[in-house]
Amino acid sequence: MRGNGSPCLNSFDMPQPGSHVQPVIKSRRLAFVRQKFSRFGGGELILNRTIEALAKRGEAVAIIAREWEPHKGVVFHRCDPARTPRSTRDTRFAKAACEIVSRMPEVLVQSHERMTCCDIYRAGDGVHAAYLEHRARSIGSIRRFFQTISGYHRDVLRLEREMFASPRLKAVIVNSQMVADEIVSHFAYPRERIHLIPNGIDLSRFDVTSLVRLRGEARSRLGIPEHRKVLVIVGSGYERKGVAQAIEALARSKTGAALLVIGHEKRGSRYRAVAHRQGIGDDVHFLGRQENVLPYLAAADAMILPSLYDPFPSAALEGFAAGLPVITSEACGARDIARELDPGLVRDANDIAGLGDAIRIALALSGNPETAKLARDIAARFDMDLMVERMLALYETVSAPKS
Repeated sequence: MRGNGSPCLNSFDMPQPGSHVQPVIKSRRLAFVRQKFSRFGGGELILNRTIEALAKRGEAVAIIAREWEPHKGVVFHRCDPARTPRSTRDTRFAKAACEIVSRMPEVLVQSHERMTCCDIYRAGDGVHAAYLEHRARSIGSIRRFFQTISGYHRDVLRLEREMFASPRLKAVIVNSQMVADEIVSHFAYPRERIHLIPNGIDLSRFDVTSLVRLRGEARSRLGIPEHRKVLVIVGSGYERKGVAQAIEALARSKTGAALLVIGHEKRGSRYRAVAHRQGIGDDVHFLGRQENVLPYLAAADAMILPSLYDPFPSAALEGFAAGLPVITSEACGARDIARELDPGLVRDANDIAGLGDAIRIALALSGNPETAKLARDIAARFDMDLMVERMLALYETVSAPKS
């Protein structure tokens, strides 16, 4: 098993595994801002767990959003300005949310949206300017032109610049070293105010005995024999997740593996057409959005996530927790941990030949019993409870009175 040295994912000024910090929080009010809740969103799951942990500790917690699922002990402030036109949707939401914040004195505001009235910004969506740079490399000249003149993208870029220049912004939370570097590069934001708190997952869901059972059940349901190799890709928005690249790379790999595609896409027929043009239409299973992806992770031998841009997908952590080698791209925050299994698992998202090689590497690794153990050891560093502890410690630091 090859590696590339020690991992770079260590949090800035945050407690490390085993420290189990339990901050004592005194009479603080917290408000979280997020436009929309989705039961399938990784960011929303993480925010949910953070809010639940705070509520259990007796915190006064509020949520400002267009819509949200009820939480016991959490006050919900509906913020639902007009959603059209799209070009100024985010500005309207930010303005309306800041108006609500202005009526909440002495509150610590953590926003998951770009706005100037937050104390902490969680950059779970990464840097929009960086996303556009990566996307421009993967689309044709006409689409690049329309991206450049897009009112929506211009609006988000302006909001992003104004937020990072806001004197109120005390700290930024990132979930990968990649995003931290992008923020410093694009906005010259002080690195000492950027806190790396990786995503957390519920490791208790990935019981090895249960995974073995689910593997057999899922493969039987899908009509895939046990001896056949299977790849899985998880994520909605197929263009950004690199689904077309995954399909083309699978065809190039000539491994005869099947591909399970999990997630929502409005233009799904476009990707089915890609599979048929590549001659592997019967090998690619489009399974849509799934409440529970665990059976499909169990059925797989490797995960592929050749994202055009992805700050740090929780799906990658779930792949490791299921014992899978994970193929990903240079523009994905999970690239550093993927390299721990083998540097060849990380490629440029548009390098189809390289991704084909990565598929062969991953499937070979999947036949090594040591791979599953190493993958689970990586996932063990990202326990959800540890993530929450790090968040609470940051709130203590940000809200502490200055000497």
